[in-house]
Amino acid sequence: MRTLALALLVAATPALALERVVDFHSAIRIQADGMIDVTERIAVEAEGREIRRGILRDFPTVYRDRFGNRVSVPFDVLGVQRDGADEAWTLEHISNGARVRIGRADALLSAGSHVYEIRYRTARQIGHFADHDELYWNVNGTGWTFAFDHLSAEVHLPKAVAAGELRAEAYTGPQGARGRDYQYMVRDGAVGFTSTRVFRAQEGMTIVVGFPKGIVSEPVLARRISWLLSQNKGIAVGLAGLALMLAFLYWRWRAVGRDPAAGPKFPRYEPPKGLSPAAVRFVDQQAFDDRCFAAALLGLGARGFLKIRQSSDTFALEPTGNTIDLLPGERAVAPLAAAARTLEKKYDPAVQSARGELARELKLLYEEKAFSRNHRSVVAGALLGAATIYAMVALLTPVVIGGVIALLIVAALVCFYRWLPAYSASGRRVEDEIEGLRQYLGVAERDELARAKAPPKTSQEFSKFLPYAVALDVEKTWADRFAVALGSAAVAQAVSAWYESSEHSFSVSGLTSSVSSLGEVISSASTPPGSSSGSSGGGSSGGGGGGGGGSGW
Repeated sequence: MRTLALALLVAATPALALERVVDFHSAIRIQADGMIDVTERIAVEAEGREIRRGILRDFPTVYRDRFGNRVSVPFDVLGVQRDGADEAWTLEHISNGARVRIGRADALLSAGSHVYEIRYRTARQIGHFADHDELYWNVNGTGWTFAFDHLSAEVHLPKAVAAGELRAEAYTGPQGARGRDYQYMVRDGAVGFTSTRVFRAQEGMTIVVGFPKGIVSEPVLARRISWLLSQNKGIAVGLAGLALMLAFLYWRWRAVGRDPAAGPKFPRYEPPKGLSPAAVRFVDQQAFDDRCFAAALLGLGARGFLKIRQSSDTFALEPTGNTIDLLPGERAVAPLAAAARTLEKKYDPAVQSARGELARELKLLYEEKAFSRNHRSVVAGALLGAATIYAMVALLTPVVIGGVIALLIVAALVCFYRWLPAYSASGRRVEDEIEGLRQYLGVAERDELARAKAPPKTSQEFSKFLPYAVALDVEKTWADRFAVALGSAAVAQAVSAWYESSEHSFSVSGLTSSVSSLGEVISSASTPPGSSSGSSGGGSSGGGGGGGGGSGW
């Protein structure tokens, strides 16, 4: 009997001295303009352990929305009382909001029950949706170090909305929980909630009250944008940097990036004088690529300097011994055929060297003379874009919007990289001739108009212009046209003197696919090992506004 009494005494002693929140009640009044006045009544049991001078009440005022944007809400303390009389308090800043320190450092509380009342005002807590508005509110917060015997809340709307038009629910438990330990009551213009169990430390209740649109005024778009930019400096800097970069690039395009007026458009039956197929492609694309190299090889073949034998993805180059006048853009490639050589999909230093020499030769002859790529303007724009992205990262811009702005910067640079190159007056005249040649080579048989000056469709004509058709990406149309007029056998015979395929029977599709394959082989043969990669490649407790936590001090 004595042992049992001792055990009961030991068990009862902590309970009698347990510091806790006996009752927490929040009265929330929503104003028509969206402001919210809150009165929290917090009844505590103090035993001089944690609660010695008063209590601390923490309120989060800085949030992140679902896009990661920083949202800062106003928070103004209107008054604090203890046991019906005004109480001393100070406001302190914490990492995500504000802390109200209630009590005096030089005055200790008496043990026992005390009732605190905190009145404050906040805003930007109402959610505005397509079919309704709502208050999603964390009543007490899940950051308290004390248990709660009882929690309750009441929400009053600015108008007496019919009870049938209101929606109410709540979530209870620790952060993220979806417990249902509550009851609620709805009447016209108000909703009340009360807990149905004792809450441990770091447990809370979050309420949701939905009501019809129009009860609370919704911020206009301009106001929302103003909030977003004022509270997210990185977004403002990003948009300003993007606008500055676009303005600069547009100015440069207006100044140097517009082509001279094009000349009359009509078919041309000869290539521009003195231009090889490689040069025609380089001027037309205003850039060098592997098809320039392929067109140069085919041009040398068509003029009898070398013979190309294709087998699968292998191309054998054989010199014919003939001497020809090399056109600009062919001098760098001709040495490859000085002795028999095989091109295949593996690195060949000689191919890499020839490719580099061809690119340099074409740039020397035509870049800045026929056209300018205006690289300095692009580089300056890229530096502005890079500085903007760096500033957004430094200012901790939300990933979603920061990523969108960064993508817009990259997209704008890509577009202006393509738009800024411009022809000179003489280059524009050459490009007019190239466009006319494309009209001749690229028109399909069924669309071709009767032209008195058009050359007759002969094997020699097909062979002569095939390298130029490759340079202008119209080789299939060119080959199809002659296959219809002359037959596949005649087309095969036309190129047999300089181009042979391992296919048993000639086909136009086989020829065009072989040409495409030649570009891939050149790319592989001119790329050293290691220079590219080998890989392929609802609601819950603790949510909403309000919340926070508290303890004693």
